[in-house]
Amino acid sequence: MKTIDVDARRYAWCRGHAMWWVGLPIAALLEDLRGAVVEGQDGLVHRNARVIGQSCAVVLNLVLHHDRPLPAARVRAPWALARVGDHPLGRECESLVRAGWDVPADELADRCERLVAGVRALLGDVPDPLVPAGYFPSLALARDWLKLAELVGEEGFLPKEWSQEEGRNA
Repeated sequence: MKTIDVDARRYAWCRGHAMWWVGLPIAALLEDLRGAVVEGQDGLVHRNARVIGQSCAVVLNLVLHHDRPLPAARVRAPWALARVGDHPLGRECESLVRAGWDVPADELADRCERLVAGVRALLGDVPDPLVPAGYFPSLALARDWLKLAELVGEEGFLPKEWSQEEGRNA
């Protein structure tokens, strides 16, 4: 089974992981960043902007190049940034990662908002699980991607400790 340029297993694995990453970890980082701007916590704003840039680079790599498996966390960001540097969103990822203290916190927040919106546009509609209207739709979307991964014989993207088998063995 093939999709447009990639086999179905790779597509399901990469899109499922990208959807999960945008759906929860990046949404949580963006939410924390917004609060940090309001509270004047510039250190947290700069840290979250860097992590959002790194995470969006990984998602872009999954969506644009279908590269897998993901390398270890320590080398994941440079690996992804090297592969997406020629894409406009990839350049913004790197710019956020490299942003210094001379960049105002509110500017970083605006840039992060635009970057995440651009990545979401490439990925497709991913409901925000951190708002009431997006909670159940995001769970339904995750379930659909998990079912697709299972249908094509791929491992899911949820943390292993979340599976029923692991829960019983804990």
